[in-house]
Amino acid sequence: MTHQAILRSFIIPVLDYSPHSPYNINTLLDDLEEIPGEVICIFNSFEMFGKLHSHPRIDKYCFNNLNAGVSRSWNIGINLAEGRCVFVLNADVHISPTAVEQLESYLFRLDKAVLAGPQGAIIDYQKLCDARYFEKGNFNEPVQVHAVSGFLFAIHLERYLKHRLMFDVQFSPCFYEEWDMGLQVMHTGLACYAVPINDFEHHWGASHDEDLSVNYFGKNIARKEIMQNNRENFVSKWNNVIFREKQVKPESLKIQRFENFLEKVKGETYPEQISSIHSATTEKMLDIFLNKYSLPENSKVLDVGCGQGVALELFKSKGLSSVGITLNNGDFAICKRGGYEVYEMDQSFLEFDNESFDFIWCRHCLEHSIFPYFTLAELFRVLKRKSYLYIEVPSPDTISNHQNNKNHYSVLGKSMWVNLIERSGFNILDVMNIPIQLKDGTDIYWSFIQQKP
Repeated sequence: MTHQAILRSFIIPVLDYSPHSPYNINTLLDDLEEIPGEVICIFNSFEMFGKLHSHPRIDKYCFNNLNAGVSRSWNIGINLAEGRCVFVLNADVHISPTAVEQLESYLFRLDKAVLAGPQGAIIDYQKLCDARYFEKGNFNEPVQVHAVSGFLFAIHLERYLKHRLMFDVQFSPCFYEEWDMGLQVMHTGLACYAVPINDFEHHWGASHDEDLSVNYFGKNIARKEIMQNNRENFVSKWNNVIFREKQVKPESLKIQRFENFLEKVKGETYPEQISSIHSATTEKMLDIFLNKYSLPENSKVLDVGCGQGVALELFKSKGLSSVGITLNNGDFAICKRGGYEVYEMDQSFLEFDNESFDFIWCRHCLEHSIFPYFTLAELFRVLKRKSYLYIEVPSPDTISNHQNNKNHYSVLGKSMWVNLIERSGFNILDVMNIPIQLKDGTDIYWSFIQQKP
């Protein structure tokens, strides 16, 4: 391989044959046969060095006769790398050319990106835990994160070297090295991103088992002990930056209060049990809509507040491609088991591109929004032009007293709904009263059909 041909580098620390995973260094090297770029292996055992150092796909290697840990292995590989883009991979990753190309593309087009990977976290530094973790299947747009997961990520080598970044070896053999790098990156004014790459596989296996031990520089150390020591190292290193309240900007405190409130709201969700009344009403109103308004062939439908999949199943039966969102993890799990495409997502913070959907179904969900005007603006954003939005909400002050429900925050009057919908930019095509016969009397739902101009 000539110097001019090195467009990317792949760094792979190798300790063993990944006994807890269906993939290992051999399968990864097979994957890389189809992907241009230099391969750099950091061997951390005699066994793996002896078996693989002459492998034809390996262009460079370094041999450590003892396990030197993650940070040192990554640093060695980066120092050997000549590619403009440097990929760091666990030996048990299975990856496709498409995933490599997409990850590389994101890295070079995202603002100030220096690290990008398919999984990453927003971190609560006060509690020393992930506040939100982005992983394959639960997000659809690049997200700036505090830390990128270390099993697979890409480095913008020019920016990385220019700002003198380096993985801190005090966090060897493992744990907290990604968090530490994330803070280094933030303090240089650069950024880390989690990006929606799906064409790869990785199994955590036993890597999260704290009772296992790691052989590090010839000594067996319990993973639990390593984590505790590195946690203390992390706090000691970054205490003056992230743990003193006087150094936290007022804007950050406002954002934190808002995020805490959103978590409180999420905690008030409950599983949406399937009921005969709601199932029958859903089927009836969907038929009314489809008989009056036509959807284009191969329409993509968004079910906002999909519950346990009643409408998703109806869309499927009618040949429509549908995506569901819910905030309740119980409903999310049931829908995933049912084979539906569903995401755990707030209706007010949709992680979809502009104009992604041909039809939005929002039945008995908008009343759960703490700011429905903002939510309507999000629905407007992700809906294609000339496409339809169906909204159904309960009327206030009926026999059911919907305004008293624990997580009903916006049980508004009909004229207020009309006003908000029109302010959001929609043209209202139809407004209907839906009487619901209950044991103790009649309840009323309102439905609104609107079109984006």
